[in-house]
Amino acid sequence: LPSVQVRATREEDTVDWRSTTPLLRQPDFAFDSWLTGLLQDGVTGLRYPETCRSVAQTTCGWRKRFPGNLWCRLARDNCSTLVKEAREAVPVISFVQQRVQALRAQDGPVTILDLCSGLGFLGMLLAEILPKDRVHACILMDQAWPLKGGAREAPLVEETDVPTESGEVVRPSRKNRTRLNWDHIYNLPWPVTLTTRRSDLKLPSTHAQIHSKILEPAPGPVLILGIHLCGILSIRAIETFNSGPKCVGIVLKPCCLPAMEYVKQKTRWTLGAHSFAATEVCMWGKYNKNQWQGPIKATLAPRFRTWSENLYRGILADDKRYDKVPLVEGHYQDAYLLAERAFSESAPTIPGPEDCSAALVQQVLSAQTPRDVLGVPEEISMRALNRRFVALTKTLGQLGEEGDPAAAFRKVKEAYDSIRAERPEKTVEAPE
Repeated sequence: LPSVQVRATREEDTVDWRSTTPLLRQPDFAFDSWLTGLLQDGVTGLRYPETCRSVAQTTCGWRKRFPGNLWCRLARDNCSTLVKEAREAVPVISFVQQRVQALRAQDGPVTILDLCSGLGFLGMLLAEILPKDRVHACILMDQAWPLKGGAREAPLVEETDVPTESGEVVRPSRKNRTRLNWDHIYNLPWPVTLTTRRSDLKLPSTHAQIHSKILEPAPGPVLILGIHLCGILSIRAIETFNSGPKCVGIVLKPCCLPAMEYVKQKTRWTLGAHSFAATEVCMWGKYNKNQWQGPIKATLAPRFRTWSENLYRGILADDKRYDKVPLVEGHYQDAYLLAERAFSESAPTIPGPEDCSAALVQQVLSAQTPRDVLGVPEEISMRALNRRFVALTKTLGQLGEEGDPAAAFRKVKEAYDSIRAERPEKTVEAPE
């Protein structure tokens, strides 16, 4: 990786964090016990006990060695952000640990690419937990990092629509004008090299830059991580993994649904051998000054499951799984998409239109249940079911004769009728 010249100076350590809040004034043993209990509470402690202990030990160690200003910034709001980030990182770290251990040492050290990294909590934890002799670097990519050379603030990207090769129109991400502070990345010692890269994942040019600047020069296998990728950023991450040389694993935790602008553009996304329409997954609504403006969030759960399952089907991998990790009771954004494939210096072969058509027909014909045939979750509204049925039958109607699409069409119709028959009929009482 190219070296980064940092002009930013280390923060003045003028804050005594023990005098900030009662929580942070706890003795080390009390704070360690409190934080370890939070991380091991619930499903994370049951599924990933060893990883939870490693994350807790690492995080508590930061409290002892970080400068006061830095620790107060990371532990703001009584450590609520720190605990949230750490709990969400546990399933990812567990996967990365297993993947690094399974890879052959002769293939070279692993490069980890953390997309939309934010402050870099995940990369920082990995840098402390992973064996340093097996990892080349953790690259923290986010649109809010300063540019190389140390500029603390930089003008935002022009907010103009950018067309992609597929005809999709995207708008560059918007971030606060104050860039992320990177002192904790470059001015502290880390067992594994941490480096930042400022890039907007939405832009088509970023995809080419990741290939030429990160994937191709990497000295060994590459793992791609994406936690809380909003909207089409999850699609960009999968596209990078599907086409990327040396990529051996990906972990995604999808976040927000794509915006309704893609419905107006009649967008249809193709990932690997899977294709789906924007009408199936998009939804209006957004945050404005941390206030949600849109439908009741609980009503978005079926649409989010459809979104996550479409992303999962689009990943090209030798082995993949869809894990549900309910970190917050009643919260529907609980999907982790994990996939791995064998190491290869060359880029994978992306299926062509003919391959996609044959794969779709085979997927329908081999499905065992009506919901698997249509590719819908257990709980789905009639409106979403109708949209999925129309989109699937329209696609099958445009295929050639290869793979018997007529039989697939009949099976889709039978599955649709079967799911509709499960719905209780609405009865209207006659007026007295």
